[in-house]
Amino acid sequence: MCWFNFVIDSSCKARIYERTRSSLSSIGLSEIWELPLLTFVDPSALSHLVATIMRISLVLSLSYLSVAVWAGGYQGCLERVWLFQAYEIDALNPLADQTIGFKCTKADEKKKECTGVWTACRPGATTGRTRCDFGELMKHLGKAPTVKKGDAWVGLDDKGNLDSEKTAKNCYRIFSTSDARNKNVKNFPPYTAMRDTWEYNEYIMKISTKVNDAYRTHKTEANKHLWERFDDTRAKISVARAADHGPYLIEAAKDKFGPDLPLSRQDLGINPVTGMPQETVDWKMTALQAKVKGIRNANTDILRFLQDFYSGSDKHARDHAQVIRSYKRVADRSQSCRRRS
Repeated sequence: MCWFNFVIDSSCKARIYERTRSSLSSIGLSEIWELPLLTFVDPSALSHLVATIMRISLVLSLSYLSVAVWAGGYQGCLERVWLFQAYEIDALNPLADQTIGFKCTKADEKKKECTGVWTACRPGATTGRTRCDFGELMKHLGKAPTVKKGDAWVGLDDKGNLDSEKTAKNCYRIFSTSDARNKNVKNFPPYTAMRDTWEYNEYIMKISTKVNDAYRTHKTEANKHLWERFDDTRAKISVARAADHGPYLIEAAKDKFGPDLPLSRQDLGINPVTGMPQETVDWKMTALQAKVKGIRNANTDILRFLQDFYSGSDKHARDHAQVIRSYKRVADRSQSCRRRS
């Protein structure tokens, strides 16, 4: 039984690594295998952690920084921009096939059933448009504030196109300075954004599938920018979520390790709203420096800390692992699907 053998020959080591690779692949996490941290964790220690990885996917926090599930402020508005960009791409489909921008008028959240009807976002009667603009889609989601005269939801780039960062900043300002019921820009219920969709992770995956399908059937040289902007906003969301979560993760890691394991920080740039620097834990560099300094069991201790942090009593942290997995899978799947197109 080489899987639990602490004295591992080369043949056994190869089997451990292959079995771990297969286990991760079976739950859609084969990309974790490429993470630098796992390449120098002792195989015997790694073998004892595989069951835990299978259970909660905790190492996802290393696959793309560390991302919080709770939406908030700028990041929450970026996710609304991402929805609007998907809504514009869905407009390329025949009307009967469109699903984004539909809202259930009477939802049974416990049963995950729409007992009312699914209604499409409708633009103002005097606009002459058949599709909603960004502000109208925000109202369609619910709990959106009224924009004051002279203000605007959308920020434009130099070419007059919607700029995701400027629009998210406008969105955050409008929410945070209004008397709206959703000043923190919390996650909207998926059934207000997409037909037959009830869970947030399901929503992320279905949005991606819809956009990728449209790429295969509707992408042209003239409209390819729609997908490029959609992908760029998704990347911005991941960084913004990491920045929101960073302070909590850093504090928890400092409390756990103290001076015994110095933490390396990863620079996440400047917060577009506050202008303040952002950072999170750089686990790869932390583990590498611990190895250089001869700190024993650092790799296993890091993995166990992440296990405790993302599977403990804090529901936000537990849900975090699921959301980061969804965004990572979305990015990987988009690359794979579009290469085949």
